[in-house]
Amino acid sequence: MALALSALVLERTHNTTMQTSIKKTIGLLTCGLVLSTASLATADEPNYRDITVSAEAGTTGLGGSVSWRFSDNFGIRGGVNYLSYDTTAFTYTTRPTGAGTAEQKYDGTLRLLSEPIALDYYPSAKSAFHLSLGVLVNQNRFSATVKNSGVPNSTFSFNDVDYLQSGVGDFDMEVEQQTLSPYLGVGTSIYLDKARRWAVNGELGVAYTGSPKVSITAPNHNPVLDPAFSNDVSGEESKIEKDAEDYKFYPIVKIGVSYSF
Repeated sequence: MALALSALVLERTHNTTMQTSIKKTIGLLTCGLVLSTASLATADEPNYRDITVSAEAGTTGLGGSVSWRFSDNFGIRGGVNYLSYDTTAFTYTTRPTGAGTAEQKYDGTLRLLSEPIALDYYPSAKSAFHLSLGVLVNQNRFSATVKNSGVPNSTFSFNDVDYLQSGVGDFDMEVEQQTLSPYLGVGTSIYLDKARRWAVNGELGVAYTGSPKVSITAPNHNPVLDPAFSNDVSGEESKIEKDAEDYKFYPIVKIGVSYSF
């Protein structure tokens, strides 16, 4: 759930947009590789400037970065990405089909916030193509609330056990990923002027976000007076975490515009 915050939430709410972004960025990178390869045969000097400032958008949100290519073959890069997305239609199946299916609807906010730090390796001084090894300072989070419907005898389900909504009241869920997420990527630039200052950039990569941490709280409930309820809430947290284990790897797809000094 790379809550994405969680990746589970991202996969369910952004799948179509992500596929479109990936296709466009792959096309950009392909063009960049072709142009970079062609430049190897014609350029007599390094094909870069030392400092580059970029504005970008992608699967990690909107943001920017600053890079310093301190030698022909190596550079360092840091940045920040952010995006907040509200959803009122995220439904989670708490009990599977065949066992009396139960679902709960969450009103939530998906916050993407990360700071990438990377070492870039350039195979050739005459090309903008690079390989990246880095880490995301990952602050992605999915926060959601499930409200009491007010309908008599309505129930919430925790760990396959039903509880009256009137007794539970509203409850909150929060999903977070591991703070440090290593990632690998490839990228390139297509220069827009002969001075090699303005460029269109693209990046493809993947980050390992690990197993998410899920927390469910019912503010109106006293765990001391009803320890069984607390155990079932813990069981529900574990179920959601297990469902999200298939989403430990998060795709990084970015496209942007940069200016080099």
